[in-house]
Amino acid sequence: MLKSMLLFILFFLHIPLDFSSTKETRGCEKFNCHHSIVLVNGNGIEEDENRIEWSEGSRLSWDDFQADPQWWNDDIAAITSSLIQYKYSCQNGKLNYAVKTIFLKDESWVKKKAKTTHYLIHEQLHFDITEVFSRKLKAKLSNYEFKCNDVEKFEAITKEILTDWQNTQKRYDYQSRFSLNEAAQKKWEIFIPDILDAYSDYK
Repeated sequence: MLKSMLLFILFFLHIPLDFSSTKETRGCEKFNCHHSIVLVNGNGIEEDENRIEWSEGSRLSWDDFQADPQWWNDDIAAITSSLIQYKYSCQNGKLNYAVKTIFLKDESWVKKKAKTTHYLIHEQLHFDITEVFSRKLKAKLSNYEFKCNDVEKFEAITKEILTDWQNTQKRYDYQSRFSLNEAAQKKWEIFIPDILDAYSDYK
């Protein structure tokens, strides 16, 4: 059975009034899902070779799953670590923001027995679901013009979308039985691209 789990991390650092911050929430693909945030100041977390930004013309390969597998855990054959990264900063009285979908190579792994095309499609769709909710977040935020003191409102809107995202990841695994229910898996493989297309204005 192909299962995956959430990798949890939580940091808090001071943010000055003239701030620039980065937050990330990590995708979870197991039933007990937790919310996680990375919060930094300054320029945020730098892009590095361990990160893959979601791209329409690019698909994951098993070579991207570079963390060491948990060989002692017989119930889990692969872990996909994807996250929604959102940055915001205060400039000229307004809150400017950016949202990205990221796959973490050094926190994702697969055991040899799971290196099949079938399972890779299942894991890719978890990454695609994260992109769906990145786009939904951008769409929802676009309805507002945030001032610098509207951070609380910005965070409340973001939290609502992220909760829906995490619930959808769990529902995908539950309905597809971690891809073992092939009929349900196929439905999701049709459904998610349709949603991505519906939110194509927010790539």
